[in-house]
This record gives sequence, C-alpha cells and structure tokens, in this order.
Amino acid sequence: MRKKISKNLKKQILNLLFLGILIGITLIVLITSNRELNFENIGAFLKNCNPVWLAAALLSMLLFIGFEGLALHFILRGLGERPKLRSSMVYSTADVYYSAITPSASGGQPASAFYMVKDGIPAGKASFALVFNLIGYTTAILVIGAAALCIRPAFFAQIDEWFVKLLIVLGFAVQFALLGFFIACMFCGRAVMKLGNGIITLLVKMRLVKREEKWRTRLQEEVEKFAKCRGEIAAHPGMSVANFLFNLLQRLSHVLVSCFVCLAAAPESDFFALFVLESFVLIGYNSVPLPGGVGAFEYLYLHIYCICFADEAFVLAAMMVTRVISYYLRMFVAGILTLCYHVGGMRRGKDPKNETMEKITNGTEE
Repeated sequence: MRKKISKNLKKQILNLLFLGILIGITLIVLITSNRELNFENIGAFLKNCNPVWLAAALLSMLLFIGFEGLALHFILRGLGERPKLRSSMVYSTADVYYSAITPSASGGQPASAFYMVKDGIPAGKASFALVFNLIGYTTAILVIGAAALCIRPAFFAQIDEWFVKLLIVLGFAVQFALLGFFIACMFCGRAVMKLGNGIITLLVKMRLVKREEKWRTRLQEEVEKFAKCRGEIAAHPGMSVANFLFNLLQRLSHVLVSCFVCLAAAPESDFFALFVLESFVLIGYNSVPLPGGVGAFEYLYLHIYCICFADEAFVLAAMMVTRVISYYLRMFVAGILTLCYHVGGMRRGKDPKNETMEKITNGTEE
C-alpha cells in the first residue's frame, strides 16, 4: 500500500514539475520577446476593466466545471445509478485538475473513475460514463469550430503565421479522427480490430513496438468500451442529447472566459469576432499533447487575436488575464474541491482500497 501511494505521489510530483518547467519556459519566452508584457501593463488593463464582465468571466470558469459535473450526473443516472449532485461535481473537478497537470489530459479520466468507484459505482459503468462523455466532448469541440468558420470564414485566411494555421488544421484533424474512431468502434468493431492489429504487426516488424500483446489487449479494450455505447445510445436517446448539450455548454463556457475578459477592457469589441478568435485558439491548442496546452495556447492567442487588436500590449494583458482565470485559477479551484472531498471521504472511512485502481484499469465489476 505504501509503495502504491509513494508511486502515485511521485508521478503527481513529476507531472507538476514538468508543468512548472513548461510555465517557466513560456513566461521567459514571453517576457524576453515582448517588452509590453509587464505587471504594470497588466495592472493598468485590470484597472480599466468593467468588473461586471470580469465577474462573468469568473462565473464562466466555474460553469465549465459545473457543466461537466451535470453531464456525468445525467449519464450515471441514465445507467441506473443515483449519485449525489455534489459527488458528480467532484468527478468533474478530479477530471479538470488531473487533466490540467498531465500530458494530453491523460490523467483526468482515471482520476474521475477513481472517485466514482470509491463511491460505490461499478467500474464498468464508471468507465462507460467517461467514454460516453468523451464522445460528447469531442463532438462539442467540432461543432464550436465549425460554427466559428461559418461566422467569420475570412478570419482563418487573415492569420499571418503558417504554423498557427497548421495547428488549427491539425486540431480539426485530430478531433475528426477521434470522433471517427469512436463511431467506427461502435459500428465497425471487427474492422477496427483487424486494421489495428495489422498496424501493430507492422510496427512490431519495424521494431517500433516491443510489447506486442500489451498493445493488442489495449486495442481490444478500447474497441469494446466504445462498442458498448451503441446499445446505450439506442436505449437512452435522451441521455445522449443531454450529454452533448452539457458538453457543448462546457466548451462554450471556456470560450466565453476570453470573450468576457476582452469585453471588460474593450466593451466596443465585436462579441462574435471574439468568439471566433477564441474558438480557433481552442481548436489549435487541443492538437498539442501538453498539459493544458501550455505554450501552445499563448502562441496561438498572440498570433490570432492580432487580427482584431493592433495593440500588442492589450493582447498580451488580455491573454494573461484569460489564462489565469481559464486555466490556473480553474485548476486551483478544482484541486481544492477534489482534495476536500478526498479528505472528507477518508474521515468517513471511505479511504480507497488497493484494488480500486486495478478495477478501474481493467473495467471490471464485482
């Protein structure tokens, strides 16, 4: 038990250290390459902001957490479980916090499943709820990106940096590929297994993959997870609609943080233009497998927002304030709420057992 805790704690420390290094490098690059970035400019920016719009940005940050909690709550209820709404919100905070500190947000789902199983939800249902929520999340990002292109189609052409355009295109490609994979697993599981095993065989022959059975088993588990979604979607169409709507509202809440920050300092700004700009940033940094898109977000923001704002100092200050609210403050709030729930569970004698993470990994039920 002690070794398990020590190993998990070590992994968290390494993740936080890696995140801290990324943040440090990003700040150094921003400060050395932009003379306009300083605390005086940020202070002046905040001083001129309308507090009502800033409050709206803070509320949007909290709604981001809340909407995911509602999505998981309704999915679990659709599966016959009766989680408390407070518990569902913590499943969201665990996902938000661990996604923020791990590459490609890889730690979010296991952490959320950890607390579901801890609260007595069967591991199979916990795994399905998170997989189903992931489908809604991916679909929502694509819908927002498509809406942005329809609202201001000329904006993409106005981006000067080719690498920024490449990241946005990759962002769309990655999300489409993920959604395509999910759908293929649901309706063409055998074909996916055949193609996937063929790719694994090729990679083994090229000596790029060593643990062949591990990858084959992992592929089979992933295909089976999504294949189960097909029956549940047909049996609970209302759950599918609610899942998509809550995920759409969650992603919109993220986009609105930047919109409200810019409106706070520049109320004459075009809201729909701001929506499009931030949607491009969202799509772009989701293509980069870094914790919270650290570095990628800042790079994209600076090169995309200059389409509408000529004042570089304004863009830098808006970026920093937006980033603090939508990432750092959200991560802090989610971390504190998750910690409080965890400590409360320990006091009530619900300390996790050794087999909890094994059950989550295997997706088995007792």
